[in-house]
Amino acid sequence: MTAQPSFADLHAHNQRVTRMLADPECVGELLLVGIGMARCVDLGDPPWSETGSMQMKLIADAVYGNRRLQGGILGSVHLHDRGDSRPRRRIRDVFFADRRRYCPDVDGDRSWANVTCGRPMVRREGLCGRSASSNARRLTDPATGQRRWIGHCSQPACKQWFTDLLDRNRAELAAHPAPVPPANTGGVLERHLPEIDWWAVWRHVDPQWSPPPEGRRFERPTLRLLVTDDDLPEPVSVSRGRPALVVHEGGWR
Repeated sequence: MTAQPSFADLHAHNQRVTRMLADPECVGELLLVGIGMARCVDLGDPPWSETGSMQMKLIADAVYGNRRLQGGILGSVHLHDRGDSRPRRRIRDVFFADRRRYCPDVDGDRSWANVTCGRPMVRREGLCGRSASSNARRLTDPATGQRRWIGHCSQPACKQWFTDLLDRNRAELAAHPAPVPPANTGGVLERHLPEIDWWAVWRHVDPQWSPPPEGRRFERPTLRLLVTDDDLPEPVSVSRGRPALVVHEGGWR
């Protein structure tokens, strides 16, 4: 930091970090990156440039450290804390995983290896229930856009049932494409750091990303998070007000 933060700056930073810690979705690397970026936004550490910009690589190096810059991790007190070998790639992965989007998979992270045969039985109630680990697919509900695992076992009747089911599903989706519901996942960092233009960040880390139907929730920010390696003017201290970030396209690959 280039200037001593005021009490108001420290209080605002403390309140922001407290909200992050209380958020059950802000955990792991999301929490680590969130706290590191909150330090940049609230306390100007690392400091912003005179144009109100910040290179993404500077934030990545500050959060994860850099093996070329010993002791570069936020809060590091030992020279042997050498940091990460690819901090920018790592922070890009965090941004990618947290992009605001609709996740259609109603069974979450359930593995295909745990799927059982879903054919309804004729002579008894219930489903077949045999293992379908090698014959599982996600089927999309044309009415809701939700997807779930379903599969078949090795029995001929179950195989035929599954083939017919896939054919019907493809025909239904062709006749009535599934809707795109509002986002139901991601946006954790956006919730705690609304000063940042996360739409631009998400477009940079995922060129296929498009705004969900719910639209923009926060006001457009005034500071910029640069994803290029271009040199910036000398940094200045930010001791008043709340900075915000915007991304310039075409950054590090």
